[in-house]
Amino acid sequence: MGQNIFQPSDIISEAERNHLKAGEEEWLEYRAFNAPLGSASGIGTPRYDWRSRASSRTRLAMAGEYYDGPDLNIRRIAPPQVHVQTGEPFYEEIKTYADRFLPLLDAEQEEEEAKFKKRLSNWSLDRLKEEGYCLTEMAAFWMEKTQFGRPVASFMLGPGLVLPDHKFDNGTQVLVSRIDPLKEEPLNGNVVECTMTHIRVAFEGRFELDEPSWRLDVGRSNIIFDRMRTAISHFNHNPLSLEHSGTSSDLHIFQGTHLRDVLLRTFSPALSSTHAPLQAADDINYLSHETLEHRSRESGDHNGAFKDDMRVRSWAKRYSEVNPVRVEGDPVLSSLNATQTRAIAMMIGERISLVQGPPGTGKTKTIIETVKLLKVHFEVVHPLLVCTFTNVAVDNLVEGFVAVGVKALRIAFGGKVKASLFEHTLDYKFDHHPSKPQLDKFAQEEHALDREITALEKRIFELETDGRYQGRLDRMRASVVFKERQRNIVRARKYVLRQKMLRQILAAADVICTTCITSAANALNVIDFPVVFLDEASMSTEPATLIPIMKGSQHVALIGDHKQLPPVITSPQALANGLGISLFERLTEEGVVPSIMLDVQYRMHPSISRFPSSEFYNFALRDGTVDSNGEPLLGLMPPMSSHLQVDTATGKKPSIVFLDHAGPETTKDRSRVNHKEADIVLTVVEDLLSQNENLRGEDIGIIAPYVGQVSLLKRMFEVDINKKNRAKFEETLGSLRMLQLKDIEIKTVDGFEGREKEVIIFSTVRNNAGGYIGFLADRRRLNVGLTRAKRGLFVVGSMSTLKVGKMSHGTTGDGQTFARVGKGAQAWRRYAEFLNQEKMVIQLDGYGKVSKPRPELVVPMELWAG
Repeated sequence: MGQNIFQPSDIISEAERNHLKAGEEEWLEYRAFNAPLGSASGIGTPRYDWRSRASSRTRLAMAGEYYDGPDLNIRRIAPPQVHVQTGEPFYEEIKTYADRFLPLLDAEQEEEEAKFKKRLSNWSLDRLKEEGYCLTEMAAFWMEKTQFGRPVASFMLGPGLVLPDHKFDNGTQVLVSRIDPLKEEPLNGNVVECTMTHIRVAFEGRFELDEPSWRLDVGRSNIIFDRMRTAISHFNHNPLSLEHSGTSSDLHIFQGTHLRDVLLRTFSPALSSTHAPLQAADDINYLSHETLEHRSRESGDHNGAFKDDMRVRSWAKRYSEVNPVRVEGDPVLSSLNATQTRAIAMMIGERISLVQGPPGTGKTKTIIETVKLLKVHFEVVHPLLVCTFTNVAVDNLVEGFVAVGVKALRIAFGGKVKASLFEHTLDYKFDHHPSKPQLDKFAQEEHALDREITALEKRIFELETDGRYQGRLDRMRASVVFKERQRNIVRARKYVLRQKMLRQILAAADVICTTCITSAANALNVIDFPVVFLDEASMSTEPATLIPIMKGSQHVALIGDHKQLPPVITSPQALANGLGISLFERLTEEGVVPSIMLDVQYRMHPSISRFPSSEFYNFALRDGTVDSNGEPLLGLMPPMSSHLQVDTATGKKPSIVFLDHAGPETTKDRSRVNHKEADIVLTVVEDLLSQNENLRGEDIGIIAPYVGQVSLLKRMFEVDINKKNRAKFEETLGSLRMLQLKDIEIKTVDGFEGREKEVIIFSTVRNNAGGYIGFLADRRRLNVGLTRAKRGLFVVGSMSTLKVGKMSHGTTGDGQTFARVGKGAQAWRRYAEFLNQEKMVIQLDGYGKVSKPRPELVVPMELWAG
């Protein structure tokens, strides 16, 4: 057989290759083969025969060993590039889809690039440093430990020197230069770890770190846009035509989706749609039950990947009913409510489905139990891919899977994995694979040959100017050719072994977990994904959601909540033309894909959920946190706190309190901060930890809507406590208890999407005489902020500001100024009224101490607007 030469374009485009992160580049190599890789078993048969058993559930896999068969040697290659032609199925729909979304992606990318270039070009160095985008005068050294094979450099100002506020979080793209990244070629890396004194960055390879001073800038990457465009182009592929394609030694990677008819339905000329948002962002109404819960309105077969497996079909059909018929052998699902069970039945019975999940209704649990049912009970052979928008949500899912005995494999790059989950990552499994020593040996042989070839080429260059050494030069050139052949053989063996290791690791997992963007990583090209579950689907743009769907999917479930955070769009043009509408929202609005609403929340104390249920869900969200007598469950009792005072009339303690203070807001850069409010937050935390011995730092979350306030709070908890207030806190909490402070999470509202904590402290920041609350008036962010706490919610702010609730200034035609009051601001007014009516407001004096336990007067809402 002739020589097979692998090129990067077999898997990805050269343009995308140029933007790969170091961790992903690890999987892509040039290779040269002098012999076939082996026979392809199963060519001409369906890729996934439902009668086969899950590879992750065999006796071998359950014993922790890897399968080693001839089919592991099949070479997987990308299919030929195709373009649907005029007159072929879906031609008009694909063209219309691309014409709509590609310009929006261009606009969004141009906006991000413009902001990035403007920041580097127009901002002074002092401003870049002040706003946290740049760090200078950094010393650096190489660490002995690598980040999954990538060299890691540690940057610091000096021994023990605390870094200033910055935006170099884990996973951030970094430009490293000596003086100016615009005047020299910067080095690119990814942050893998941040401490108070160090930033550790992983690079593709080592370089000289002898310079005494380095500059770090927050960078950006185009790979996300490249992957979204590629996903759109894959609409041209029909996976059905790839099912039996390939040769005895090659197998085509699935691209595209079996669901083109559903996803492109409203892009047909016959069914043109404006694709308007499901609801306006500040719409105070909730959608009708008929919109959110209905069976499939598709015609024809819509059974999905498990249509031939009568075990799965029978279970799904029976348990999709309100009163299911149970038969012997059905798995026990006692931990699920009836709606969650019906949601699971729909997710595995329908080829595409939507699950509407308000806060705390068990979206994550429903996904976990669905995967467990498919892999542990039915042991389906199909690989399962679970994707979310954020890395935090992926980590939550992996923790849940592991807890119920599901073997989850976490895919991530750039230090974006929770430390406790490293043993479940692909990188960890790869480094601990029994074949890793042999792979390392191949790498050493390749490196040695590289050095020998380089030395020979250098010597040849030196001798070429002298005609006396022609014979010697010929022998040296022949030696170079020979060693290059040896190197190609070593590279081929290394590549084949690496691919085999990847396939073994992925085949041993029940489910693969990653973000939508990272699902395009080349490591995942060793298998196909006919079944995809998408969590946080309402937070992701439609092109980003397509990335995992275009890996040959024939069965997809999307889980989300359009009343929570939407995709973040920076371009006004892209936002105005619909890039902010998620695929989840579009399919809900179209009303064809089957949908179900999870309607029982299990997170919040009922007093915490009461306002969100009425304000955002029209009372459709019911409490599962009460006993048969309607009393809150014991595990949700409010924590001990000096600020949660027992009602003398009822003998009960509230779970919510609003701490009203007069500390003014100030402007920091383009953000807002409130120093008095930060001090109050610190006092609340100190009080909680001193009065609740079982409450840990990781049980407490602090939310602020402004990045400036988040930075201020982080500095107070990470630096100031250890420097200014250490003696005070050690006296109050003790040295051991004080250690809990470092485990408290402090994030913006967006950072807490999908999260929950025992206690949440919400710092609202705004406090001004005009009553302006700015983008705090976003209803969806208010919804998220108020629904993260399980048993204690402390809202800190200015009641006088929130009860006025103006969004911004406006000007009339005759030049008169007025204040705009949006529906989001009205939601804050109603929340303030709710708190007053429930006597949950405590007024603090100028020192942050309680001055009035409860207000004596409830001010009618109509008087608040002044």
